Amino acid sequence: MAKLLIAITKSRQDAALVIEDLKQAGVKKGSISVVARTEQELGLISQDTGLSKPKRGDGNHALFHPLIEVAAILEDEPANVAVIGPAAKLLAGAEIGKGSDDFVVGLVGVGIPEKDAKEIERVLVKGDFVIFIESEEEEAGKLGEIIASREDVRPFSSPLKP
Repeated sequence: MAKLLIAITKSRQDAALVIEDLKQAGVKKGSISVVARTEQELGLISQDTGLSKPKRGDGNHALFHPLIEVAAILEDEPANVAVIGPAAKLLAGAEIGKGSDDFVVGLVGVGIPEKDAKEIERVLVKGDFVIFIESEEEEAGKLGEIIASREDVRPFSSPLKP
C-alpha cells in the first residue's frame, strides 16, 4: 500500500538537498512532488534535481505571470501554487491565502485531514516549500529518517484518511 510522506523546507536549496537524498535512497523522480508559491524557485529546483518542470495550471495569464506573482506576494493576495511532479494534476494552479479553499479541498480530497491541509497551506503562504513523497509502506520508515536527518527540513506527519 502506498504511503504519503511530507517534508517542509524554508529554502529551495534545502528542498533540493532532501530531494537528492531521497533519489540516492532509491526514490524515483516520478514519486516526488514539490509545491511552492513561486514558479521561478521551482524552476531552479527542477534544474538542480532533474525533476520535471513546474506547472501552474493557470495558463490564461502566462505572459504577465511574473508580475501577478510579485503583486500577490506584496499585497498578501491569494496566489496560485506551482507544482513539480505528479501532484501537479491535482494541485497546479490551486489558490492559497485570503480565505480561498482551493488548495485545502484538493488535499482533503486525497485523504489528508483538513487541519493538516490548512497547516500545509499556511506554510506555503509564508513562502516555504512542501515536498510530497509517495512510497511503499515498507520504505516509509527509512525515507522518514532521511527527511528527519536534515536539520533544516521539517517532516510533516499527516495520516491519510482511509
